[in-house]
Amino acid sequence: MRSFLLLAFSLSSFAQTPPEPKYGYEVASIKKADPAERSVRIGPGPQGGLRTTNTSLMTLITFAYDVRDYQVLDAPGWARPGWVKSEGFDVSFTPDKPEALPKPGEATAAAMQPMMERQQQRMQAVLRDRFGLQLRVETRELPIYAIVQAKGGSKLKSAAASGKGPSMQTNPQVGEMTAVGANMRMLTNVFSGILKRPVVDESGVDGTFDFKLQWKPDAFAGGPENPQIEAPAIQLEGASIFTAVSEQLGLKLEPRKGPVKVYLIVKAERPTEN
Repeated sequence: MRSFLLLAFSLSSFAQTPPEPKYGYEVASIKKADPAERSVRIGPGPQGGLRTTNTSLMTLITFAYDVRDYQVLDAPGWARPGWVKSEGFDVSFTPDKPEALPKPGEATAAAMQPMMERQQQRMQAVLRDRFGLQLRVETRELPIYAIVQAKGGSKLKSAAASGKGPSMQTNPQVGEMTAVGANMRMLTNVFSGILKRPVVDESGVDGTFDFKLQWKPDAFAGGPENPQIEAPAIQLEGASIFTAVSEQLGLKLEPRKGPVKVYLIVKAERPTEN
């Protein structure tokens, strides 16, 4: 009996249900996206809410839970239907509590983050109620990258006092990243998407920065399902992203292993339109 209880405790510590969102929505609308629509957008919505265009369920999950698609896996027994990634939806909601956008010049990354987290929780509630989404969360030991300061220290320049930003424009196919008023959290999020691994900030660098990073484009096929594969797809002139980060930003992407949250899809349903 004691062994059974220990086993049950061990399993529950590795696979848990995500916490219920603390924020919700008043009214939500979901429609199928226009088949001719090619762009994907997530932005401000009615009455301080949120509106998305042509977003798949997978895109909505990664936004709502602040994860990358390689962290969203299939639970045992779940056969992911194709529509989860392929079908686009236009989703909008009004918040359960009033939200006000920061005034012009005050929309810094730090000021926007708490509101963004509330909107993500509201989207979690929409996914639960309208898509019937059920998830389990596990923590696995997986390959990651840590951002640390390179030899000689950080070369990041403090953001200009222009009131612009925060913004970060990235084109991995070209190998270019331009940041205005961006912080380290934004940088790690972008690197995580490019490198297909979680990236954690251990640089000790604070503040907001303006910079431009250029590198030789590579394809990275890592992530929990295939963590060891890193195959350059394009051979071009220039430095790899690892060398560019060191030489241009004074930072270093250090490969390690660490705890990574993965979200297992237990169930999901097509929503009813309204």
